Order: sequence, then C-alpha cells, then structure tokens
Amino acid sequence: MKPIGVLVNPAANRGRGNQVGDQVFELLKSAGIAAVSLTSESAEAAKQKSLELISKQALGGVVAVGGDGTAQLGVNICVPNQLPLGLVPAGSGNDQARELQIPLGDINKAVENIVSSLANPRRVDVMKVRTEVREFWSFGSISAGFDALCAKRANGLKWPKGPNSYVAAMLLELPRFKPIEYQLEVDGKLRQVSAMLCGVANVKNFGGGMKISPNSEVTDGKLEVFILHKVSRPKLLQIFPTVYKGEHVKYSEVEIFQASSVRISNDHFPISCDGELVGEAPFSVEIHPGALQVFSR
Repeated sequence: MKPIGVLVNPAANRGRGNQVGDQVFELLKSAGIAAVSLTSESAEAAKQKSLELISKQALGGVVAVGGDGTAQLGVNICVPNQLPLGLVPAGSGNDQARELQIPLGDINKAVENIVSSLANPRRVDVMKVRTEVREFWSFGSISAGFDALCAKRANGLKWPKGPNSYVAAMLLELPRFKPIEYQLEVDGKLRQVSAMLCGVANVKNFGGGMKISPNSEVTDGKLEVFILHKVSRPKLLQIFPTVYKGEHVKYSEVEIFQASSVRISNDHFPISCDGELVGEAPFSVEIHPGALQVFSR
C-alpha cells in the first residue's frame, strides 16, 4: 500500500497536537504502515504539499490529527482526489469523529480503527458548500445565526477553552441578540422564517457535542435543515441545555426536516462550518451521497 499522509494540527489538544501526532506515527509504524508528514506552516501549505504527493501518486490516504477544522481540511484534500480519510480526534470539538464513533481521548483505539479499515474504507455522505467567495467540502454542519456569533465570540475567548467556551460565548451574546430574518430555498421551494438560528447538518453533533440533529445519518443521502424559531431569551435558555441530549426536538419552536439542497440567506451573519468561521451568509449546500471514503469501521 502507498504511504499514508498524516496531517497534524500543532495547536490541537491545547498546543499538544505535535505530541499526539508523534504517537500516531509510532503506532502506524508499529502496525507496519508507512506514513509521511503533511504538516506545514499553514493549512494552505499543507494542502499544497498533499496535492504534490497526490500528483506523484505517492499517497494512499490521509489521516487528520486534530479537531473538526483539521478534519475539514482532510475532507477537502480527499474528496476531490478520491482518497480515504482517517481521523484521530485531538481538538476541542471532534463532532465528526463522534459521528464515526471514534473513541475520544484514546489515541491507540483511534489508530486501531484506522488500521483495521485500511483494506476496506467505507463511504459516507459529504456536503458541497458554496459561499459568495469560495466553495468547499464539509462532512459536518454549517449555519449562520446566533450559534455562529457564539462561535466567533468563543474563538476570541482566552478562557474557558473547549466546549465550555461556547456556553460562555452564548451567555455573553444573548443579552443583545435579536431574531434573524432568514430566506430559505429548499429543494427549489422558497420560504422565509424569523429564527434564532438556522443551519444544515450532515452529522448529529455540532459545537463540541451538542446533538443538534439527533436523527442525522451520514449514509442516508439527505441533509437535515434545523431551525430554532423566534423565542424569548428565557425560553432560549430553557431549550439550550436540552440540545446536549437531543431533547430540544420536543419543543414546538424547533423544526428539523430533510432536504437534498438548501440555500440560506440573511443579513450577512457569520457562517460557522465544522467549528470554523468561513465567511458570511448567504451560502448554499448540497448533499453528495457516498462521496467521502473513511478509514473507519
């Protein structure tokens, strides 16, 4: 088999990403798997390094070591080039690894999951996302609203870190937040809603373990559109804790439905995709069934 490219985010795991990466290389070596480092000074440089090796037919797949942002980079290398992707969760969110039921905090088991799947990677659905300035692939979720504002605020917080930073950001953003007017085009049908947030999911979790779309499946060939309609601030605080177990769906203000393609517009709110800020609304999403191969059981 051709060597596996290992893509490491050094900032992952509170700055200990390289340590995790070193362990991944050792474990792959012990399993008799040749590996090459794809890590560079930036995500774009890492992508270019990967593409150079791919052009020489020198890669048999990619392993992303980090959080959801690193996984997204891996997706955007692998999907266009039809290479399999493996994940070793080492970030603060890890929602994509959760979807694949990869153990969090156990590097040995995460690598074992990859090694056991090398000969038979499975196919999962992936989203093609288009904004006004670029297009890219995503395995996870994307939205533009209150949650994206919270993600933007959380990225700027020095404390707390991890999933708790999102909760802190929400409490800081909530006092001044007002419902957003969204324009939706869902499978060609137009709709307008006043909502706290509106987004699209391919996986169940976002924001580091919030089960925003509990019925999402990455092999059903469908997107899930989730909407939290206009609610009072006290009601939002009542609903929010229930999202960690997917129990928010019992509230009438929460709407989730399936689609194949979605376009979401609003007044240029920030877009959050797989834990990363990727621009401003509007954006469009379409599902590509089975377009991503993954090294995962």
